Amino acid sequence: MKCVRSFISLIRKKRSKGAWLSLVLIFFSLAAVPSAPAVKVIVLGIAQDGGVPHLGCRQKICLTQHHFVSSLAVVSGDSLYLFDATPDLRAQHFGLIQRYPDLARKNIFDGIFLSHAHIGHYTGLMFLGKESVSTDKVPVYCSAEMAHFLTSNAPWSLLVSNQNIELHVFDSGKSVSLNGLSVTPLAVPHRREFTDTHGFLIKGPKKSLLLISDIDSWEPVKDSLSGWLKTADYALLDGTFYSGNELPGRDIHLVPHPTIEASLQVFQSLAPFRAAIFFIHLNHTNPLLDPDSPESRKLSATPYRVAAEWQEFAL
Repeated sequence: MKCVRSFISLIRKKRSKGAWLSLVLIFFSLAAVPSAPAVKVIVLGIAQDGGVPHLGCRQKICLTQHHFVSSLAVVSGDSLYLFDATPDLRAQHFGLIQRYPDLARKNIFDGIFLSHAHIGHYTGLMFLGKESVSTDKVPVYCSAEMAHFLTSNAPWSLLVSNQNIELHVFDSGKSVSLNGLSVTPLAVPHRREFTDTHGFLIKGPKKSLLLISDIDSWEPVKDSLSGWLKTADYALLDGTFYSGNELPGRDIHLVPHPTIEASLQVFQSLAPFRAAIFFIHLNHTNPLLDPDSPESRKLSATPYRVAAEWQEFAL
């Protein structure tokens, strides 16, 4: 309304027919320029692939807490995108629609980005098949290796042949433009039992968010990480284990992730960056899931935090 009043005031000062016409044309040309849609990221889960409670776990965290497997929803205008399809997808989508009824749509998502082929990151696709909601050509963005994995292995190949999903192969480092945002896949080192692994830099009209839920170590990408953290406003990063002694009876080196203790040292060694860092993808053994643990109190004295389910980031 303030803009309209200013425009009317300006017209009153301009008496000539030509000036009136010029001002009218300027006003309607400005009004015709569409504004960028609002973009927000919603955290759907913060747990490692096994979730919390973890199967067979009798520890306090598993007996007292519940956390969905790590995943993000990105809302851009009237479009809804998913980053990683977890085995908790049904409950995550239900919770999302309960909180944001306007996001309900027949085809569930306008696009799904997959990081890699470990169980917490793609198995939720099963709910898109004919045994469940039977979607129609939902765009699934993934690497060439991930696309080959899906088309070469049942039951995922049925989702492709039945046209429940439509694969769109992305290239590392090349942005994918969507409705009001862009997504740049970032190749990161992680166990390649089946496919390569990617993080994502998600850019909205005002801010950007870096998502790297899984990585073996920061060292191979330390220089790139420094640049990514300078570019992004927010970073949701692999926080699977707090320390290297969380899996008694198992060799933690067989499930490589940077411990949070090691990550803090890496972050402190980098050049100053602007990204606010939040840890995601926490294993059920991670003491940061207990807000009263000594490790949680120690982390609270740093600039870094643990992400929370349904936390929002405006981009």
